[in-house]
Amino acid sequence: MSNRLRLIASLAQNGIGVADIGTDHAYLPIMLRKMGYKGNIIAGDINEGPIEKAARSLAEAGLSDSVELVLCDGLSGFDGSKTDTIVVAGMGGDTIVGILDRGLYDMPEWASRSDYKLILQPATKPEVVRFWLVNNGFAITKELQTEENGMLYQIICANPGDSPKYKDAELYTGREDQIRDSEYFFKLLDTYIGRFKAASCSLENTDKPSLKAWNMMLINMIAELEEMKGCRNE
Repeated sequence: MSNRLRLIASLAQNGIGVADIGTDHAYLPIMLRKMGYKGNIIAGDINEGPIEKAARSLAEAGLSDSVELVLCDGLSGFDGSKTDTIVVAGMGGDTIVGILDRGLYDMPEWASRSDYKLILQPATKPEVVRFWLVNNGFAITKELQTEENGMLYQIICANPGDSPKYKDAELYTGREDQIRDSEYFFKLLDTYIGRFKAASCSLENTDKPSLKAWNMMLINMIAELEEMKGCRNE
């Protein structure tokens, strides 16, 4: 089992239950049971293939009777009364936001609740996920990072609640006070500094007002990230 999934599983405290959206071979549910999670575990996917693979994995692990599998789109097939933790991992930021936007607001069992946790691991565009959370009534409570096969992954925990303001750069990296002590702090910041500098360099000679505005934002975010690095070094 991967370090990424192990870290995600460690964030699910024993409670009512976990909803694993877009399960992949049921690796996360298996990890949760092996780590002693005692609540309900419901794993869902929109396609039959992953559900069939999940069923085989659970059978091989001797856990067929302890994990419920559902064929559904996002949260649509989950019983909210059985879960208090929603995990969406390994999908793009846009896809994660779409699942949350449809499920948490269209389904009364979620829309009326404030007693649940989100554990989100975007494969791309973490900035989209954070922007959606802080503008839709969620407070990000924890940020974790891990590295696997040369890739740096960000894991975001959130609960319904009021959020502090974020700097533009913090939407990409997480808030400084929540990531400052991470062993991946400098690598995370340097990754985005390099990416933003390359993008800014390609826009230096643009005449388009919209691209000039975007370049100014990139320059501002580079300055914010450099400031964050300086604060850690002090």
